[in-house]
Amino acid sequence: MKDTRALLAALHAAAVQGAAPYLHTTRAVDRWLIAQRARRSDTPLPPVHVFALGKAAWAMAEGACAALADHDLVVAGGVVVSNHLPTGGTAGQIAPLPSVLRRALGDHPVPGPASLDAADQIDEAIRDIEPGALVLVLLSGGTTALCAAPTAALSQAVGDAERAQAHIANLAQTLLESGLAIHEMNTIRRRVLRFGAGRLASAIAKRGVIAIGTFAISDVIGDEPSVIGSGPCSPDPIDDGDFLALLDAHDLRPRLERAMSTALGLEGHSTPPAVPRANDPAFALVDYTLVARNADAVAAMADAARGQGIDVVLTDEDPLAGDADALGSALAARAIRQARTMPPGTSTVLLAGGEPVVNLRATIERAVQHGDEDDARLAESHHDVPALVDAPLVPPRPSAADEPMLGGRMQVLALSAALALEQAAMRGDTTAWRIALVAAGTDGRDGPTDAAGAIVDAAVPALARRAGRTPEADLDTGRSWFSLDAADALLRTGPSGTNVMDVVAVLIRT
Repeated sequence: MKDTRALLAALHAAAVQGAAPYLHTTRAVDRWLIAQRARRSDTPLPPVHVFALGKAAWAMAEGACAALADHDLVVAGGVVVSNHLPTGGTAGQIAPLPSVLRRALGDHPVPGPASLDAADQIDEAIRDIEPGALVLVLLSGGTTALCAAPTAALSQAVGDAERAQAHIANLAQTLLESGLAIHEMNTIRRRVLRFGAGRLASAIAKRGVIAIGTFAISDVIGDEPSVIGSGPCSPDPIDDGDFLALLDAHDLRPRLERAMSTALGLEGHSTPPAVPRANDPAFALVDYTLVARNADAVAAMADAARGQGIDVVLTDEDPLAGDADALGSALAARAIRQARTMPPGTSTVLLAGGEPVVNLRATIERAVQHGDEDDARLAESHHDVPALVDAPLVPPRPSAADEPMLGGRMQVLALSAALALEQAAMRGDTTAWRIALVAAGTDGRDGPTDAAGAIVDAAVPALARRAGRTPEADLDTGRSWFSLDAADALLRTGPSGTNVMDVVAVLIRT
């Protein structure tokens, strides 16, 4: 497994590099500035304000500032909002940023006081914009939460911004627990966010700027501008009727706090909050460019696999979407079918990217119902399983009732795939032993954990049991991290400085 793990870790690293924000942003901003100069050939370009928001904010800001320096343009102000400070040797510290740029750290994935502070920093940076300026808005994954703050209307309705921020946090938590896809969550959240649904572009336009260059690294399936970061510089394409239908399709009315329900137009005679529409003059100033996306990461993985001598590289055209647990089992089954058709001595890799979901509400309900008796039954079912790995045996122990749920969608997918491979191996299907996979986020953090994801094979569940875990129970109750950690299967990379959703590489060797 050691050589296989190194190869799969290298493929993940290639995916991250394929969506590296610095170079992508530098080139895109350079092209935009050339177009701006051509459009205004009779006058020099004015000073520029930079708003870099999201997990890739540091590297995107540095890339943009490098392009500005090449064009001898001055950075007059702006702000960088991210979820981490840059550290030596990682993306985000390629070149020093101008001191005029404010710095802020927001909360992620559930917005809190730090996100409100970050939004206030954005407001202050907007007030510093002088008429006639150029503005760059650099968006990447995590923007919605990191800059989340209530609209003025919501703050007035509940009393003040701090109380309104608590409602924003509760809304985010409810949507996360409900298993909504990111585009559905952002469709709902942007209605009540200070800078969502085009409100950032509207606020900047009021300062009398001449253009708003918007550059986005997509962390959503479909790369829809109104979904990335909840569309700070894009009009909301959903009308009120479709918006309310979405809320009802997920039965959200009874799950929302009354104040939020009223704010979203679900109570009494209330109506959904107004948002800037496509005919708003602000959007005429916006030039939108998609800088990098998940497809770039998957393509980089494919190139790296070929460079490693893999015989056959298969890339899925359809994005990974839907339930992460089911996807893990399906990928394992597909890999087994592929392995049966391969000539001896050959290798194949299956590549895919996207963003599955985990229905936390359903998982929480299972965890509540899941008692020691169920854990004991699952452990008992493996008393007669042949030893698949050579490791000291620790008696299986049930998960403690107060043990926290811990894991992410890629860890769920990986553990599900490992269990499916183990089951096939136990049935005597030797092809299962030829398969290993990496499932990880490109941002370096899968869910609220210290890992980007995991690298697994058919031996991982047995390794977890030998360390005292019950992987079936951990998967079922939202504790996938514990089994994967016990099996030494987690992939820990630290923050990558980018975010283009998740990637999976399934390696098959005969």
